[in-house]
Amino acid sequence: MRNNHAITRPGTRGKKKLRDAPRRLRNLQQWAGSFSGAFPSPEALGNEARYWNYKIPTRADLIEGPASTREIQRACAQSLIAACTNLIQSRPVSQAAVRVTCCIAWPGMFASEICLYLDEDYFQGHVATTADGQVTAITSRSLADEWQLALPEGVQERGVQVSIPPTEHDDGLEQEYWFYGEVAEEH
Repeated sequence: MRNNHAITRPGTRGKKKLRDAPRRLRNLQQWAGSFSGAFPSPEALGNEARYWNYKIPTRADLIEGPASTREIQRACAQSLIAACTNLIQSRPVSQAAVRVTCCIAWPGMFASEICLYLDEDYFQGHVATTADGQVTAITSRSLADEWQLALPEGVQERGVQVSIPPTEHDDGLEQEYWFYGEVAEEH
């Protein structure tokens, strides 16, 4: 049986195709749905003093590498936003101080995750522009617009560029982090 589905078939002959991509994308949609009505309990969050996260549950080759496509990356990003939205909607009143976000990392998308910030200063440390210029706000563009991501009501976008120069011990980092959910200045 031939895979003719455009989302899983790379456009260049000879490129390795992704195996089971439609099933993996369905699994991500189910994963996002599993957060509906399932906000972590205070006990579960209590072990993490400042931050609770859940990495995107898929293989790296689905969202990074030569066989991945923009459509697949877009579908994965949309699942992260859906999971974040479900957590926001299922959060009990007693947990109102918890900031619910998801982070889409680009181009290293395998680092994407759901993030619950229990400490406001810790969140600001991830999104605030630094004096040394290693973290700067992205204000001139929108990943949601570029990728045609649907943002539910109440879900905001905030992007930062992280540029850490290489050293003799480290390769450095050039990465964009796009936060969605409760990302306004004040929560």
